[in-house]
Amino acid sequence: MPITALLVDMNGLFRHWHNAGAREAEKLAGLPEGTLARYAYDHPSYRLARVGLLTDQEWADGVAERLAADFGPAVRQHLAPWREDRGIPSPDMVTLLAEIRAHVPVGVLSNSTDALHDDLRHHGIVFDYVFPSADLGVDKPSPHAFQLAAQRMGHAPDTMAYFDDEPTFVTAARSIGLDAHLFTGPADFTRALVQAGLPLAART
Repeated sequence: MPITALLVDMNGLFRHWHNAGAREAEKLAGLPEGTLARYAYDHPSYRLARVGLLTDQEWADGVAERLAADFGPAVRQHLAPWREDRGIPSPDMVTLLAEIRAHVPVGVLSNSTDALHDDLRHHGIVFDYVFPSADLGVDKPSPHAFQLAAQRMGHAPDTMAYFDDEPTFVTAARSIGLDAHLFTGPADFTRALVQAGLPLAART
């Protein structure tokens, strides 16, 4: 039986991060490489932003405050490259997304802050449903995140496919009945969807 809807991860599939903005900000501010990762993403406040207890801006303001406290207030004026970096979209996957949406609705489920909505508009990437974990109040690999996404899309999990580049999240998605696959590239992604009943052109 063909799938009725598709749910996908965002980063590693439709967008890639090279952290160029963070490296540029660290260089301008004279910070050791990796400082922003420690103060931003490794800090407990990032999890709070990912589940909607802080907005993206509140979280970023906290990062700036911690950096200023430890490295001096001048560091604040050098953080713009980090904040302006929205990653790099994958043209092949964005093109494929439009083709898929002609056949089934597609939702994106990402462990991210509420900035995901603006990021998608910035890149011109259009999904039928957008689920940053900040909007759901729960992040992957909780099965509840997948259940909420499927419920809001109005489809039973066992009629949907899911793709992610993180094996743990694939396992979690399968636990609620999603036909979940590990993403390894556009060609394998397309082949799996063709096997799931979508009439897509082959990729090499």
